[in-house]
Amino acid sequence: MRGKFHVTVLVIACLQLWLLAGRAAAQVPITDRAYAIDLYDGVAIGDTTLIGMGGAGAANVGGTAGVLLNPAAIAVRSTTDASSWSVDWHLDVVTARYSSDYDNNGATGSGGASLVTTGLGGRFRNWSAAATATVQSSPLAGSSLEADAAQIRIVVATWLPRIGLAVGGGVQTGRLEIGQTNAAPLFSISGTGLIAGATWVPAQESFRLAAAVDTSIDGGEVTSSSCDPMDCNGYILPEHVRAPWRFVTGGAYRFAPTAWNQQVAGPFRDEKALTIAADLVVTGATSNGYGLEAFGMQTLQPSGRHVVVSPRAGLDYEWKPGKLRVRIGGYWEPGRFDGVDGRFHTTFGADLRVLQFPFFGPRRIRLSVTGDLASRYRNLGLSIGFWH
Repeated sequence: MRGKFHVTVLVIACLQLWLLAGRAAAQVPITDRAYAIDLYDGVAIGDTTLIGMGGAGAANVGGTAGVLLNPAAIAVRSTTDASSWSVDWHLDVVTARYSSDYDNNGATGSGGASLVTTGLGGRFRNWSAAATATVQSSPLAGSSLEADAAQIRIVVATWLPRIGLAVGGGVQTGRLEIGQTNAAPLFSISGTGLIAGATWVPAQESFRLAAAVDTSIDGGEVTSSSCDPMDCNGYILPEHVRAPWRFVTGGAYRFAPTAWNQQVAGPFRDEKALTIAADLVVTGATSNGYGLEAFGMQTLQPSGRHVVVSPRAGLDYEWKPGKLRVRIGGYWEPGRFDGVDGRFHTTFGADLRVLQFPFFGPRRIRLSVTGDLASRYRNLGLSIGFWH
C-alpha cells in the first residue's frame, strides 16, 4: 500500500509540474518581432438597447446603432416613419473601468475600457447611408501603457419593398495606438476591411431575420518613426496588428396586440410589447496572434488560435407604453486565450421617458441605463436621447 501511495504522490506532483509548466509556457518573454497583436473584443459593444439585450441586435436594433452590427440596419424604416426622408443619430457612453480582467485573458489587472459610440445617418425614400464611430481607451494592466482604438464604419443601404429586404454594405477602418499617457505613442497603425449585411422584414409578420459579415483587417507591418522597433522605450514592437473576420446571424420576434412589420399612424407606437432576440456571433482565428494586454507586460500570450462562437439572447419589454421599457439578456464570451475558459455575461437595462415637447412634431426625451456583469467584468452605461 505504501508503494502505491508513493506512486500516486509522484503522479500528482508530475501533473502539477506539467500544469505549471503549461501556464508558464502560455506567456513567455518577447524576444523578437515575429508576432501579431490579436485585436479581438468578445464583449457586447453598442448602444444601451444592444447591451441590455445581451448583445443580440442584428435583426432587432435599427438606425445608426444597429449599423455597429449590421450595415443593413439603417435601411430598416421605423414602423412610425411614413415620410419620404428621415435622419437618425445616436451617442452612447459606457465604462468597464471597474473590471479586473476586461479581455478575459486570465490575469487580474486594474481597470478596463471606456467606450464612446456615435453615429449619424439618413434616408431618402428607399436609400440610406450612415457613418458610425467607436472610440475605446483602456490601460494595459501591469504597465504604464494605454491602448486607444478607433473604428469607423461607412455604409450605404437600400430597402427592397417587394420582398421586404434591406441590404447594405460598406467599409470599416480600424486604428490602434499604444503609448504612455502624455507621451509620444510607441506606434500607431490602421487598416481597412469590407462589411455587408441584410435584414428580412416580411410585411404583416412579427418576426425579423438578419445576417452580416465583416472581413478581417490586417494593419500591415508595424513601423515607428520615433524609435527602433526592436527597442522602443524597452518594448519590442509586433510585426502586425490584425482584427479577425466576423459573421453574425440572428432573429427577433415581437409579441404585441398588432403585427410588428407594418406602418402605423402617429409618431409613437405605444402598446405593451415583448420582443425576444437571439444572435450567433462567429469570430475567425488570427494568424500568429497574441494578446494585447500581455504585450504591455512584454510577454506573449497566444490568442485567436481557433474560431470562436458566442450565442447571445435578450428580452425587451415595453412595460408602461410610452413611458418605460426594461431589458434583460445574457451571452457567452468564448475563451480566446489558450488555457483560459469563456465566461457567461448577464445584462440588463431600462428606458424611462422624462420629457415630451413639440419640435417639428412631438418629441420625447428618454434616460437610459444599462449594465453587463460577468466574472471579473463590469460594464455600466448611461444614455440620453430620443424615445422611438
